[in-house]
Amino acid sequence: MLQSPNTLRQWLEENKDRELIIRKEEDGRQNRITIRLQDVDMVQHNDTDDYLSEQALLLRGPGTVRTGEGLEPLPSDVFEISLTDRWSASANHRSLQLQTERAEYSIELNKLSF
Repeated sequence: MLQSPNTLRQWLEENKDRELIIRKEEDGRQNRITIRLQDVDMVQHNDTDDYLSEQALLLRGPGTVRTGEGLEPLPSDVFEISLTDRWSASANHRSLQLQTERAEYSIELNKLSF
């Protein structure tokens, strides 16, 4: 897989202060997250227990996650995407596609936020 941190960062930076819809598919389960993106961070984890991925993408801002119980607020107004050793990203003006070894993410601008 092609790692492209510039694609990730550039698309997300261009879409700060907008509402994003994130669809995550992992192990046959799907989650839907909505977040008003305020900031983006790429962090490096130094985890000796190999519990955390080496790096992660942190999307900061208020948001919700759809659960079986309904909508729940994001914990700490942060959504973390673990970036495994192999991942790839591609983007166009309306969406960002991200694939890691663990999950696939589709991040789109919420049409209602324009």
